[in-house]
Amino acid sequence: MSQPFRTIQQYVLGTLRAEILNGVYPPNTRLRQEEIAKRLSVSTTPVREAFRDLRAEGLVSIDPNKGVVTRALTAADVSEIYELRMVLEPMLSQRACTHATDGDLASAEKVHDEMCATLSSERWAILNEEFHKHLMASAAGTRLSELVEGLSLVARPYVSLSMHVKSDILDSNNREHADLLDAYRARDMRAVHEQTYAHLENTRDAIIACVGQALPSPAAA
Repeated sequence: MSQPFRTIQQYVLGTLRAEILNGVYPPNTRLRQEEIAKRLSVSTTPVREAFRDLRAEGLVSIDPNKGVVTRALTAADVSEIYELRMVLEPMLSQRACTHATDGDLASAEKVHDEMCATLSSERWAILNEEFHKHLMASAAGTRLSELVEGLSLVARPYVSLSMHVKSDILDSNNREHADLLDAYRARDMRAVHEQTYAHLENTRDAIIACVGQALPSPAAA
């Protein structure tokens, strides 16, 4: 439990997210809190918190009659999410670039090194959020930042799906992150805007290519 996850809640969330994406829980499957808590040897509290986060990510819905039910991921959803991200996130990155401190960039570089060293998609996903948070720390708390964070949250399961289906996406993302970090260091606002847009566009295209592909069977997972 300790290697890719830092808290029990992250462990439960990461485990359930991976199981949903791997087809262990097909769409419209009811998730029972007590059963999951017993299987994972945790209390019901982190399971309940994980359900909340899975709902925010769009992986489950709350049905008045059925309770917590898994949802299907669709190409239409990811297209809409990334169309919005490709408008707002380059704008936020461009603003953050002008005020990013040397400490922010050093922290981002340290996280990037960890991302390049890990083979765990779950660990990489956690570090990915830290990386972008450090880069855009100077713009934290703004209305634009909050909008971008919300879109990033609902995009998370799609990013996880692409990493489960296409193993080489980690390497391509790491290369793009290195280029983005260089642009921040150079305080090149135009390059930051262009590379952020291109990174989101490439991620969107990779995810859409993965959505609809046959996921591993429960037995394989």
